[in-house]
Parts: sequence; C-alpha cells; structure tokens
Amino acid sequence: MIRVFVKQGRGLVVLVATLAIAVAACGGSTGTSQPNGTGNNPTGTGSTANPDATGGLASGLYANLDALDSYQFSWSASTSESGASASSAGSTSGIVINKPTKSYSVNYFGALFIQVGDQQWLSADGGATWMVNPSPTAATTWLPSGLYDTWFDTNSGDFNQVGTSENKNGVDCLHFQGGTALSALYGGVSGGVHSDLWIAKVGNYPVSGLFSYTMSAGGSSGSFSYSFDITHVNDAANKVAAPSNVIVLPT
Repeated sequence: MIRVFVKQGRGLVVLVATLAIAVAACGGSTGTSQPNGTGNNPTGTGSTANPDATGGLASGLYANLDALDSYQFSWSASTSESGASASSAGSTSGIVINKPTKSYSVNYFGALFIQVGDQQWLSADGGATWMVNPSPTAATTWLPSGLYDTWFDTNSGDFNQVGTSENKNGVDCLHFQGGTALSALYGGVSGGVHSDLWIAKVGNYPVSGLFSYTMSAGGSSGSFSYSFDITHVNDAANKVAAPSNVIVLPT
C-alpha cells in the first residue's frame, strides 16, 4: 500500500510521504514481443483524448484500459525527506488480460501474484512455489489506477494539451502537461511540479505519465515522484495461466 500525505509545518506545507512495502525489491514482467500497437489495433471507448476545444484533459480515462484485450504495465513511486529515514522507493509490473477471462500476473514490490477469474495465487520465493491466496488481494492494489486518480484525475483541470501526435511506447498519443497552477496547490514547492501525461489518440486510454515535485521548509526538503507506463497493448504474447506448482495446504 502506498500512502502519500502532507502536513503543515512552520507556516509551510512539508512533504511527508511513505511507501509501505511488504516485500523489499522489485521485479519486472518478461517478454520480448513487438512494441505495442504494431501487431493489433488497440481500441477502446471514444476516439479522442481531447474532451473540448480548449485542449483540456478529461478525467476517468483510466477506465478505458478495460476495453483493451490485454496489456502490460509498470509503475514506480519514490519519496525522500532530508535528515530523516523516510526515503523509500518501489515499483510494480505485470500483465492484464481483459478478454476472454479477466486475469493478472503481477510482481508487486517482489511479491508475485497470479489471478485467473476469481482464483488467486501468491508466491514469496520468486515463483518456485505457489499457494492459493486465502485472502485475495484487490487487483486495484497492483495497478497504476490508484495513484493515477490521485495525481492526474484529481488535477485534470490543470492539464493542457501540448502535443498533438507523439509516439509513446509505440502508441500515437496526445501529450498533456500540468500547468503552473499545480505548483500553487502544494505550498513550499521549489522548482515547480513536473507533470506529463500521454493519452492514446485511438482508445482514449493513458499510456504513460509522470508526476513529481520537491518541497522545502525550515531548512529541510522532501520529494515525491510517481511514473507509470502501459505497453504491449493487445500483444498476442500477453499470457496469464494458473500456476502448476501449487502447494496444497492441509485443511
């Protein structure tokens, strides 16, 4: 679980952010298939990410990923605070299959999960053995959706279109960037907020994003950074299957 929050201190808002990571270190999803969008036409709901003539960013676009057949994802978050032991970082990666059966294969900060339909398994030894997860984890815990909502949907009114046709992760995208108003939302921000977001022109789904800033007050400083990528959209190599080496626990 990731918790990010700020608190008031000496008249300025000071960053206090922590990553609650159950298992240290992270891993990545595998696969050497072609770049996403080259083998299949990734489609979703809608036809354009630009909701109006002003070039503003619509909220709720993350839900359009559910209209794809499959995709791979990765995201990372890091925080730091000078003079404290609160610095931390972690990342997650995986595969999502939407059709015909909702399935996931995920490396969540080093803990491995597989879910096919309503059945979920977990592995704490790098996939050597698996066990049925007695308390299934909500898939939203793994996906970039939670922090996407926090940093992009919440601030969608402060994003503006800056690029009309940019290739990101093999997908033709509209490029959005956070405006200067974002910095005013976080007291004590030094150097402004760096925020970029790429939305697929066909399918209207997020492809990549970055949101980061540094804050300072009272001689100390802190920073936060979050980024995500959606890749291998509708790639035939995206596969998720139930593990075969499952330990059966006594009942």
